[in-house]
Amino acid sequence: MLAILVAVFSIGNVFGQSTTTRVPPKGSLTSGTIDSQFVYLYAISRTENGIEYVRRPNLEQIRKNVADTIRALTQEIAGLKAKEGNRQTAVEAMTDSLTLVQEELQTAQREKDSFSFIGISLKKSTYSLIMWGIVLLLAATLAIFIYRFNQSHVVTRDTKKAIADLQDEFDQHRKKAMEKEQKLKRQLQDEINKRL
Repeated sequence: MLAILVAVFSIGNVFGQSTTTRVPPKGSLTSGTIDSQFVYLYAISRTENGIEYVRRPNLEQIRKNVADTIRALTQEIAGLKAKEGNRQTAVEAMTDSLTLVQEELQTAQREKDSFSFIGISLKKSTYSLIMWGIVLLLAATLAIFIYRFNQSHVVTRDTKKAIADLQDEFDQHRKKAMEKEQKLKRQLQDEINKRL
């Protein structure tokens, strides 16, 4: 009689441990970071005989969220590239303007003995001060545009690095998920083979 009670109790423990359920943590498949969504997906999945079961709608929601995130980051990169192109064009225009001013300065130096400014005859020192003032103003403007271009380049580089890190993280997660899936398939096949 005692042996039967021990056997029934042991069988009850074995069957009681074969299916485990987790208390789902606070979280969501529709908000938070991609990583937190995967953690939540794992938490709400069911484990039976060492195999994780994930509901197809939950998996589809995660896939959609990852695709949406990648699409948003791609659009952000395209916008940053467009801004960088516009700033590059502005810098080139300022460089052309500076070249033009330098050519005008050389022409003025060749004609330094006889020149007039707006119909008024000016001294060499006054004329020189006006021209150098324009050159310095253009150089300061060019320096400002170069500074802004460099700042936008830093932002673009940081964004590209963040995207590369996100892609690496996604690739690592996908690899781990594939390995886990293969392991689970092997375990399932082993269990099927054992039952046959």
